Amino acid sequence: MIFAQMLNLNCVVQRDPEVVAAEADQDLVMVSIANGLYYAVSDVAREIWENVEHPKKISDLIDHLTVTYNIDRTKCEEETLSFLEDLRIEGLLKVSNDSVS
Repeated sequence: MIFAQMLNLNCVVQRDPEVVAAEADQDLVMVSIANGLYYAVSDVAREIWENVEHPKKISDLIDHLTVTYNIDRTKCEEETLSFLEDLRIEGLLKVSNDSVS
């Protein structure tokens, strides 16, 4: 069960190990074993997915993205939190408020 939770910059996120992913041209196709659905991501969304293979603090992820893509931090925070929230709602992301070990 997924509980209502507000993501914030201090949350630690990691992709759910029950999600299988494979490359398909420039996209990454993911299949959730838990819900039987598949998803496709590309570009920055793919970069985010690849960066949360292991536990990662959201603020560290945003630091990485702003440097890599030379984008405004506020816009990056807004869009990254929105995308991560979508992943969380779909059950593709594990979230904790703990620090990365």
